[in-house]
Amino acid sequence: MDNFLIQIKNIFQGAPFATCVFDASGTVLYINPLFESNISQEDLPFVGKSLYHLIHQFLVDDRLEKQLKRLIETDKPFSLIVETLSSPRIKAQGFLNIIGYKLNSVYIIIGDYVSGGLAREGRYKQLIEGAPDAIVIMNHGVITFSNPAFNTIMDMPVHDIMGKELFSFIDEKARQDLMAIKGNFAKTFFARINVNTSSGQKILEGNFHFIEDRPGTSIALLRDVTEKVSLEKRLLRQNQDLAAVNLISKTLSSSIDLKEVLQNTLAQVLQIMNIETGWIYLLKEETQRLKCAYSYGIPEDVVHSIKELKIGEGIAGRVAEKGEPIIIMNASEDRRIRSLLFKKQGIQSFASIPLYSRTRLIGVMNIGSFGQRIISSEDERLLITIGVHMGTVMENILLFQEIANTSKELKDALNLIRQRNEELRTLVSTVSHDLKNPIIAINGFCERFLRSAGSKLNDKEIEYLKAIQESGNHMEKFVSNLLTLSAVENLKLVKEEFPVHTLIDNISIEMAEQLNQKQGAIITESVLPRIKADETRVMQVFSNLISNAIKYAAPSRALKIQIGYEPAPNTHVFYVKDNGMGIPEEHINHVFDIFYRTHEDYAEGTGIGLSIVKKAVTVMGGDIWLKSEIDKGSEFYFSLPME
Repeated sequence: MDNFLIQIKNIFQGAPFATCVFDASGTVLYINPLFESNISQEDLPFVGKSLYHLIHQFLVDDRLEKQLKRLIETDKPFSLIVETLSSPRIKAQGFLNIIGYKLNSVYIIIGDYVSGGLAREGRYKQLIEGAPDAIVIMNHGVITFSNPAFNTIMDMPVHDIMGKELFSFIDEKARQDLMAIKGNFAKTFFARINVNTSSGQKILEGNFHFIEDRPGTSIALLRDVTEKVSLEKRLLRQNQDLAAVNLISKTLSSSIDLKEVLQNTLAQVLQIMNIETGWIYLLKEETQRLKCAYSYGIPEDVVHSIKELKIGEGIAGRVAEKGEPIIIMNASEDRRIRSLLFKKQGIQSFASIPLYSRTRLIGVMNIGSFGQRIISSEDERLLITIGVHMGTVMENILLFQEIANTSKELKDALNLIRQRNEELRTLVSTVSHDLKNPIIAINGFCERFLRSAGSKLNDKEIEYLKAIQESGNHMEKFVSNLLTLSAVENLKLVKEEFPVHTLIDNISIEMAEQLNQKQGAIITESVLPRIKADETRVMQVFSNLISNAIKYAAPSRALKIQIGYEPAPNTHVFYVKDNGMGIPEEHINHVFDIFYRTHEDYAEGTGIGLSIVKKAVTVMGGDIWLKSEIDKGSEFYFSLPME
C-alpha cells in the first residue's frame, strides 16, 4: 500500500488539477499541492481526516457525499459540478467539475475549474467580483452568493444579504414572476423586478438561469435600470400630455358656441383625467362674481347651492383670488369646503384650476372623483396647461359674442381681437421658450446615456435612444425656428449702415462645410453696396435663402449660388440665384406660407425658413418675389427701401 501511495504521489504531485486520494472508509490518504494551495491554511492538514466531515465544512452541497458513498458501494465513476462561490474557505471561487473513480484499492477525486483549470481561479473570481452587473446565486431562492455590484445596488453589507430569500427584498408582483426559482429547475427566463434597498426602491432586470447538474441552484444576472425606466415613464407622460393638449385644442377650436365648447371640453378633460364629475365657472367682471356656466355628473340641487360665488368664497373663489390651483385629496372632510350638500356627494379627490387668458382671469374649472384618485404634480401641470388653452380660446369666443350682440362696439372689439392675436403670438413664443430647455435636456441626457451605458445596451435599445435623440434634435430645430420667426416680427427695427459684401463673406464662412458637401460655391456677380437697414434681419434673409439653395441642390451637378444687386429708384434690389432642383409652378404662390414645404421627401425641414425671410423683408418695408423652373433652379429677389 505504501509503495502504491508513493506511485500515486509521483503521478499527481505536479498535476494542474486538484487531487484527493481516500480509502473505503472515507479517510483522506493524500492531497496534491494544488489541492492544498486552494484550502485555508488553518484547515490543514487533511490527511487522516474524514472526507465526509470535510465536505460538510467546506461545501453547501450534500450531493457530493452521496456520490462518494455510491462510488465506494458500486465502484462506478461519477462527474459532478459544484459551485464554490458560497464557500469562502476554498480559494478557487467558481464552478468545479469533480470526477470520482476507483484505482486499485483506493478512490480518487479530481477537481478541475470549469473555465480552464484551477490555475486560473484568480481570474474567474476577479471577473465575478469586478462585473458591472449584479450576479446572485441562490439555492431554492435563498441567496448563497452575491457579488459587490449587487451589494452596492442593495446598499447593504454582504452579511445582511447572504442567507436571505430574494423574495424578502421584492414586491408581490415580482414574487409571482420569480416563483420558479423556488423549484429544482426551470428554463432560462427574463424578469424586471422592483427591489427594496436601503436607499429606496430600485428596478432591476435580467435573466435567471438554472444549473442543470445542480437542482435548485439558480444564477441571476441583473442590471439596475431605475433611471432608464424613469426616463421611459417621463417620455411616455410627456407624449400623453402633448396628445391630451392637442385633443383639447382641437375640441376648443371646433365651435364658437360657448355652451358647446364648455360641454365638449369638460367631457374631454374628465375622460383624460379619468374623473367622473366637473363644473366650470365664468367670471362676471362687472360684479366680480363667479357663475357656474356648465356642470356634468353632479345633481341640480348641489349645482344650485354652489351656482354663484364671490371672489374669495369657497374653493373656486379662492383659486380666482390667488390665481393658483388647489388640489384636495378628501373633499368630504376638508374644512375649506362649506357646502353640506356638496360634502354629502362623497367626492374624494378634487381639483380647482384657474382659466386664464394672457391678460385676465376668465373663470375656474373644478373636477372631482367619487373614488380615491391621486392627482399628481404631473396631473396638476397638465391641468394648468389646459386651463391656459381654455382661457385664451374662451376669451376669444366671449369676444365674438360681444361683437355679435353689440354692433356699436365693433371697432373696439376688432382692436381687442388684434390684441388677443398678438397675445397668442406671444404665447407661441413663450411656449417655444419653455419647450426649448426640456428638449435640450432630453437630447443631453440621451447623449450622456449613450456614452455611459452604450456598451451595456443591445442594438434595439441603442436604436430606441437614437430615435429619441433624432426626434429631439428635430424638435429643437423646429422650436428655434419658431423663436426666430417670432423675433423677426417683434424685435425693434434697428437701422445702421454696413457693407453687404462683408455680410455675405461671413455667411460664406459659416456655411463652408455645407457648401463643400454639395461641391458648391457662392459667386458675387456685381458690386454690393453699403446700405442703411437692419443688419440682423438682412443677414436672416440672405442666410435662409442661401441655406435653402444648399438644401435643395440638384444631385446631378455641382451647386452654384449667385448673389447680385440691381439698383432701382429709391430702392435696393438684391437677388439670390441657384441651379438647384427648382420649385414646381403650383407651389410658387405658397412657398412663403408658414410650415409649407415643396420637397418633403428630399430634405429635412420645418417649413419656417422662407416665412422668416418674408416676415423680415416685410418688417423692413420691402417686398420679395421669385422665379423658378423645375430642374433648372430658382431666383429669389427682394427689395429694401433706400433711406
